[in-house]
Amino acid sequence: NGAAIQSSTSLDWFAEKAIDRGLQQLYTECSSTLSETNPWWSLDLRHIYRVKRVVVTNRKDCCADQINGAEIHIGNSLENNGNNNP
Repeated sequence: NGAAIQSSTSLDWFAEKAIDRGLQQLYTECSSTLSETNPWWSLDLRHIYRVKRVVVTNRKDCCADQINGAEIHIGNSLENNGNNNP
């Protein structure tokens, strides 16, 4: 749970759709940005937690290469869209 935001939204693939709520069905838990330079997706957990594991599930229909180059940053800074976090 938490508050998700992303750099832009393609159609109705808004950021909160990517928060896992146990459904894990095709298209149910996906978000998508527009085609842009340096797109990002962010989740505010609303509390401080020790993050032990992050699971990213890629799309299952087509275009799996669109996630190539993705990075995960964890921390409290929103500076530079969170890219300054380790």
